[in-house]
Amino acid sequence: MFKLLGRYDNFPVNIHGVARFSCPSSTPTLQSAIVQVLHTLNKQTIDMKTLTNASPANCVVNLEFGVAEADTFNFLDEEELKKIESALRQQALPVLDVYCVARYHVAEADGKRKSLKFDYSMLRFAFYRKDIELFVYHERGIQRLPLEDLVLFLKNKIDQELIDKQQSSLTLKHLHTL
Repeated sequence: MFKLLGRYDNFPVNIHGVARFSCPSSTPTLQSAIVQVLHTLNKQTIDMKTLTNASPANCVVNLEFGVAEADTFNFLDEEELKKIESALRQQALPVLDVYCVARYHVAEADGKRKSLKFDYSMLRFAFYRKDIELFVYHERGIQRLPLEDLVLFLKNKIDQELIDKQQSSLTLKHLHTL
């Protein structure tokens, strides 16, 4: 039933960034923390200044995440979160492929929001014994949020979730973006 959950059949070969982390937590615990973070972020508006120094004035971002299932991505809503959590109770996933849309807006003087061009990326979390690799592919957009800043932001959010679950946080071993 969950055989194809988490894996996107057409994940790109040419990637634009890779990060390697170590983590002593079990893979299902880590995967649960990751999907909880992504689900929570789907509901938030974030001031770009908290993500990157390369932010225009008055810019906010809404990150939207979807989890792969074979040849599609499903928006990570409550129902999808329950499905993934159920799968993780049975066994860990070898990879967790995620689609990320960064929707940018600028607040104008009259209080209205003006949309800016969006960024579209794919993330692959690959799980090994005590290591995790995160591969990032920037599909399209002007990359207003640098990939390195996105990776570090996600790492910090995952760390907070792990600590809340009384688990050890991730240790960044390597981060490289093109």
